[in-house]
Amino acid sequence: MVTPETPALSGQVFNGTKWYVAMRWCLKGMGFVSSAFLARLLMPEDFGLIGMSLVALGLITVLFNFGVTWALLQNNEATDQHFDTAWSIRLLQSMAIAVLLIISAPYLAQFYQDSRIELIVQILALVSVIKGFENIGIVKFQKEMAFAKDFKFNVLPKFLSVFVTIGLAFYYQSYMALLISMVVSDAIKVVISYLVIDFRPKFEFKKMSEIWGFSKWMLVNNFADYISQQGDLFLLSMVTSVENLGYYRWGSELSLVAITEVQQPFSRALTPAFVKLKHDQPRLTAAYLKALSGMTLVAIPIALGFGAVSQELIPIFLGGGDKWLPVVPIINALVFFAMMTAMCGISSTLLVISGHVKQRAYVSWLNAIVAVATLYPAYELFGLVGVAYSRVIVGVATFFLISYLVSLYCNVGLLSILKAIWRSLLAGLIMYVLVLNLSQWLPYSLWLVLLIKAILGAVIYISCSLIFWVISGKPSTLESDIIDKLKVKLWPSVNN
Repeated sequence: MVTPETPALSGQVFNGTKWYVAMRWCLKGMGFVSSAFLARLLMPEDFGLIGMSLVALGLITVLFNFGVTWALLQNNEATDQHFDTAWSIRLLQSMAIAVLLIISAPYLAQFYQDSRIELIVQILALVSVIKGFENIGIVKFQKEMAFAKDFKFNVLPKFLSVFVTIGLAFYYQSYMALLISMVVSDAIKVVISYLVIDFRPKFEFKKMSEIWGFSKWMLVNNFADYISQQGDLFLLSMVTSVENLGYYRWGSELSLVAITEVQQPFSRALTPAFVKLKHDQPRLTAAYLKALSGMTLVAIPIALGFGAVSQELIPIFLGGGDKWLPVVPIINALVFFAMMTAMCGISSTLLVISGHVKQRAYVSWLNAIVAVATLYPAYELFGLVGVAYSRVIVGVATFFLISYLVSLYCNVGLLSILKAIWRSLLAGLIMYVLVLNLSQWLPYSLWLVLLIKAILGAVIYISCSLIFWVISGKPSTLESDIIDKLKVKLWPSVNN
């Protein structure tokens, strides 16, 4: 039976999701503005150089990523000493990363046969040190569901950083603009982290054993995730040109918008709610299924819709005529990976919060093995697009494995999971197929074709979603919540 606290908690989660979606879209909107300038002022080679260096940074970082934030979030009894210990661990982690980057810089430059890599990696070492000093007290915003404060903390630094990045791009018109903007942006965020909250971390390790007991499995999981998620960039940095790597990096970043802008806000708002419910299995299961259904309803059309209009959107957004057209087929493949990954996000959160982080780590390693085994053959046979589709294979495997683990360890039926997603998945696929090649019959400008495809895609998706929702018996999902709110707005007298 649903307890009296359910509406209040659901309201908090819905309110938090709104804040985090707004936050992510504000950040992405500012990022789009910055990227639009950068794509016009810089060359694909500039992005490729940074991409090569970030592969090294990512690999070293994941070796020291102990998941201390997760350790704090899942602990309902975390004290200031837990926060102090977590901050101290993270600070030492950032220092170790910086030292390894400085040591490895000349070897990486030799490996990639490009002397510019050495300076880039050294500057990234400085970025790591700066990040380490960020006030870990900001985790309390998420933990205490103080969503408005979390919004302000994340948006304000980004807003200031956009102006810095654009200014540097005009001044340098090279990869140095990207590097220096990273340094300045992270420095701004560190300063603001101490202005928005009174908590001041201290250097101590009194709760080391408690945090490590949870974090060791997060470290194992994160390392495997890095291999499966970044293995493509690592491979391409060794076998293809800097220019091609720049194309692939742009395609990867743009196609994953569904993950970063939809799934992450859902997960960020749901994490503290799941923690509150983890000892109440019926409510936790109900909250999980409704969240999964709602997240797919929004994430799938964004992912597949972006792929369907990429042929028109990329030349308009990135500019340069045909300069960025090689990105389009990469996006058309990777949007399916984005879709599958978004569908896995809520399930992964449930596993971790439920204490099954070890099982989640096992899946990550299995996926990493699949990724490593398929990436190079895919590149040899089909080039960059083949690498993209190999990631789709990893995404499909992840979805089924994660869903199986949720059904096994969290007492959620596999059929219930499929029921929560099938309507949005089928509606999204229908929309994608009908809209993708529509431009062949529309002899108009890119802007007009983009507008027509976007409107038609929205109409098709919404219509199919409603039809499938009715066929399913009108379940109590996000669709029903939206319809109820529309009824109140459009026909208030009827509802009164």
